[in-house]
Amino acid sequence: MGLDRLAARPAAIGRMSRAVIYQAAGAMLIESYCDALNRKLKEEAAAEGKFLRPRFSPGYGDLPLAIQPELFRVLEIQKHTGITLTESLLMMPTKSVTALIGVSPEDSHCVLQGCESCSKTNCSFRR
Repeated sequence: MGLDRLAARPAAIGRMSRAVIYQAAGAMLIESYCDALNRKLKEEAAAEGKFLRPRFSPGYGDLPLAIQPELFRVLEIQKHTGITLTESLLMMPTKSVTALIGVSPEDSHCVLQGCESCSKTNCSFRR
């Protein structure tokens, strides 16, 4: 919530460029954190002889944003994290992420950056 408040201050006084910079920095920080967590999970899976697929989030590709309420309900996200979901299915704080990561016993040589950065076109795991 701190970033949301920080970005709201300049916006409230007409300094939208600062608000945009704060939002962009927040997006970069959360993506960096997600990448680091993804690498840690990949190492843990490897220790068990398993392989991860790239993460993907509701609202991207063919995973509809409409599944957010069900994810929040099943995982009790609000109870465990304090993150809430608005009626328009956006999360508060705004720089929050829900993502799914597949786990497989076979290695398909997926890259952390996801299918968009991979050159394989005949991959059965491609989104």
